[in-house]
Amino acid sequence: MTSPAPGGFEVRAHVPVPTVAVLRPDGELDMVTVPELVVRVEFHLHQERHVVLDLRDVDLLTSTALQALLVVHDATQRRGLRLRITGTDHGAVARVLTQTGLHAVLPITALSTEEAVAALAHPRRDVRG
Repeated sequence: MTSPAPGGFEVRAHVPVPTVAVLRPDGELDMVTVPELVVRVEFHLHQERHVVLDLRDVDLLTSTALQALLVVHDATQRRGLRLRITGTDHGAVARVLTQTGLHAVLPITALSTEEAVAALAHPRRDVRG
């Protein structure tokens, strides 16, 4: 399922197992596009799904996006669910997360998206990379 937003931004979503959703935004995460991502994450949280957020196709993370990631992380924890963020090891995304110190706060993993899904689907194997 794909959801287009302004400026060509879209969020690809799929549910590879009933308890885990994968969201893959493509483009810039800023004050215009972040609400779409947050709505999509909240939808899956209401469905009692863990969320893997794959940022490999994100070109820009603004301060609004960073705040949204913190809010989403908090929301998953309050519901007793888990968020894993993958695909952060490139360009501006890695730089912003490292420079702000959020790489140590957010549930960022070095696991691939597929590995993160498997870890969430089988909690005994859940490993933060």
